[in-house]
Amino acid sequence: MRQKVKRASCAILMLFFSVSAIYAANKKNITLNIQGTGSQSLVDGFIHALKIEANAAGYDVTDNIAAAKYYIKFTIEFDQAEQRSRFNVSLVRVQDSNVIVTMEYLFADEEEMLLYSQLVFFMLMANLPEDEVVAAAPEDDTWRNKWLYLRTSFDYSLMCLALKSDDLIGGSGIYNDAVNPPLIAPLDNKIVPVMGAKLGAEVQFLDFMSLEPGVQLSLEEVVQNYKLYNILLSAELKFPLKFLSNLVIEPYGAVAYPMRFPKENDIFASMPLLSYGGGIQASVKGGKNGAIFFEASYMYYGDVSMKNHYDELYTKPEVIHYDHFVLSFKAGYKFGFFDRKKKGS
Repeated sequence: MRQKVKRASCAILMLFFSVSAIYAANKKNITLNIQGTGSQSLVDGFIHALKIEANAAGYDVTDNIAAAKYYIKFTIEFDQAEQRSRFNVSLVRVQDSNVIVTMEYLFADEEEMLLYSQLVFFMLMANLPEDEVVAAAPEDDTWRNKWLYLRTSFDYSLMCLALKSDDLIGGSGIYNDAVNPPLIAPLDNKIVPVMGAKLGAEVQFLDFMSLEPGVQLSLEEVVQNYKLYNILLSAELKFPLKFLSNLVIEPYGAVAYPMRFPKENDIFASMPLLSYGGGIQASVKGGKNGAIFFEASYMYYGDVSMKNHYDELYTKPEVIHYDHFVLSFKAGYKFGFFDRKKKGS
């Protein structure tokens, strides 16, 4: 349990550092070299992970140490006393071999070590000399000023069905009044996890406003053995906020039209035509023309009625009413096309 909490905390830290101002800027086109010693498989894995973090942060990586301004060197050794891998890592200036910072970590296994690669890289680069950070070249922010973005994302949603008391015995019971006394079975609220994916096209027609039509496909199993595909056609009006150079926050309002199939498996007897809601998206630079984003949203469907699918002993009422809303969490990538002109240019 402690291990799971530790890894979850690390994941939260990595998400925070991903959107922090200090992490996203390669201010002076700094070139890095990365090298390590130890078990070859571990060394290769960690070099690969650090290269990914360096490229994502905008640093150039070279295998030629003479062409680098700084190099990251590390050693991996198994500590018999601790029964863990000891990981020593340093950031060194190539010109005079000056060690900027050295850190040491203990890892239980390779998986845990690689999980911390983003945090390790951030902690190293946060110690760059001040003149490398302050004397900054103009930030290339074309990634967040495009006319068009095509997005794709993985979605994890929680479908929430709050039971309503309409026609239920005692406000929560289905029943059979053909026997005396009547048979009654209590019902409860439902929370159904739903996996899906979304495609969209965001048009940024103003610096502070954009419109994104999209289509989301998800697989729902509200009731066991009643699997449904839901195609959700949506339109979002977004308001990009660009206060930080490396982060865009986009609150938005949304409207959506659900289409479920196959019809014979549709457990819902009736549902409002449209759902309404909103959310917020946070984007960080992911290449010159793209962005990695995380998103959370809330959509309200209103009153829905579900067919009574329970045992034939409990046949009434024929439909059961719920208050229906969905919480969604998305992670994805969007690629931009066609630069927008900045004010004064």
